[in-house]
Amino acid sequence: MNKEPEFDPIGELREELGEAREEIAKLRIKATTTLTGTEFLTLIFLLPMVSAFVILGIIIVWKTTSNPAEVAPFLDIILLALAIFSNPVSASLGLIVGRYADEKSMKKN
Repeated sequence: MNKEPEFDPIGELREELGEAREEIAKLRIKATTTLTGTEFLTLIFLLPMVSAFVILGIIIVWKTTSNPAEVAPFLDIILLALAIFSNPVSASLGLIVGRYADEKSMKKN
């Protein structure tokens, strides 16, 4: 006689639960972000330089727009200070973004 396999809802739920646990574990690994010691030190050293650059830019714009006659004689010196900050800040930020892009491409492959 032809016996059909019995429907086992508990076994089916166990299989689905196991698959869901595996998928959650894979997603946790993908979502985990860690910093190496070098990356952490780079951020610690660059944070003051980047914040000084941004604050200096804000002060220049604020002072120039609020009282241009007072700032005008010193504007060339102020912009020189901003230019001195701009090269290392843009180079370091470019380096960090490049590293991040390389890391992403390595994870993708």
